[in-house]
Amino acid sequence: MQDLLTTLSHFPPISLEEMDHVQLLNRIDTKFVIHENQLKEFLSAIETYYNILVINDVSLHPYETLYFDTPGLKLYHMHHNGKLNRYKLRCRKYVNSGVSFFEIKTKTNTSRTIKKRMAIDCIPETLDAPMNQYIREHTPGKLAHYVPVLRVYFDRITLVNKKANERLTFDINLRYKSSGSEVKIQDLVIVEIKQEKCSVSPFRQLMKEHRHPINYLSKYCLGLTCLNSGLKKNRFKHKIDTLNKLGYGIH
Repeated sequence: MQDLLTTLSHFPPISLEEMDHVQLLNRIDTKFVIHENQLKEFLSAIETYYNILVINDVSLHPYETLYFDTPGLKLYHMHHNGKLNRYKLRCRKYVNSGVSFFEIKTKTNTSRTIKKRMAIDCIPETLDAPMNQYIREHTPGKLAHYVPVLRVYFDRITLVNKKANERLTFDINLRYKSSGSEVKIQDLVIVEIKQEKCSVSPFRQLMKEHRHPINYLSKYCLGLTCLNSGLKKNRFKHKIDTLNKLGYGIH
């Protein structure tokens, strides 16, 4: 861990206020999965192109998330079946900044990610009336009775491109909890490029040079498949099996 923190210290810092211009709540996402033993090498290769988010002298930020779905996991199945204009519901706590939001994250039929969010005091156990009203206002409204189904914990590194409207995040130390069960995902790093439109990215170029494929792996879907052995996962099974053969600790 100390080696990683040393690598991160080479990036120029940027504050939350300074990165307001790259909230990117309406964006194009590109995802990669890399092995944790590659992280320092890849970070070192791009340190001249990005600033790093630092809060209270900390550059590795813990996140806590609670996802909501229907009792039959219809939102999960929308993703599994490749349905466009799908969405996810979650409460997320940004631990280092002390801020929490209820978020609706929609994937449109033009492959854009649109995030709507409202500030909340803390992560609740159930959705209250204002949250349910927010859902009705920002989703098709065909589903109801959402319940908490999955807690997700991870640490995030957030980089901001010095010259372009781009954020780059690295999520490590993934841990899931649901219905009394818990699983940790070893060695896996989920990397996400977030841009207003698909444009030149130093990290995407680095991945191209290493012939590293794009991999749209959902943290929510991964957690549910790992914790629910009987859950339909045909669309994800090959992807997870391939990652395990490459040395990732997914079970």
